[in-house]
Amino acid sequence: MIHTALLLFAFLTAFLGCAFLALSQDRHWRALMERGTLGPAFQRPAGWILIAVSLLVVVLRDGGSFGALIWPLLLALTAVLTALMLAYWKKPMVVLARASLSLSSRNITP
Repeated sequence: MIHTALLLFAFLTAFLGCAFLALSQDRHWRALMERGTLGPAFQRPAGWILIAVSLLVVVLRDGGSFGALIWPLLLALTAVLTALMLAYWKKPMVVLARASLSLSSRNITP
C-alpha cells in the first residue's frame, strides 16, 4: 500500500512540476489567463524542485537502479499529460494558474 502511495505522490509531484514549467512560459500563461499579466516568478524554480522531489521519491521507493528506469518513464508520461491538458482540457490548468497567482500575490513577510 505504501509503495502505491509513494508512486502516486511521485506522479503528482512530477505532474505539478511539468505544469509549473509549462505555466512559466509566457505563451501558455497568456493562453490560459486571457489577461496581459505575467505568471508568477516562482513557477520555474518550483517546477524544477517538484521534478527533483519526484526523482527522490522514486529512488527511495525502488532504489537507484530501478528508480532510474521508472523516473524518466514517469516524467515522459506527465509531460505528455501536461501537453494534452494544455491543448484539450484547459480547466484544471486554469485552476492551477489561478492558484499560483493567488499564492504569489500573498504577502508572506512576518
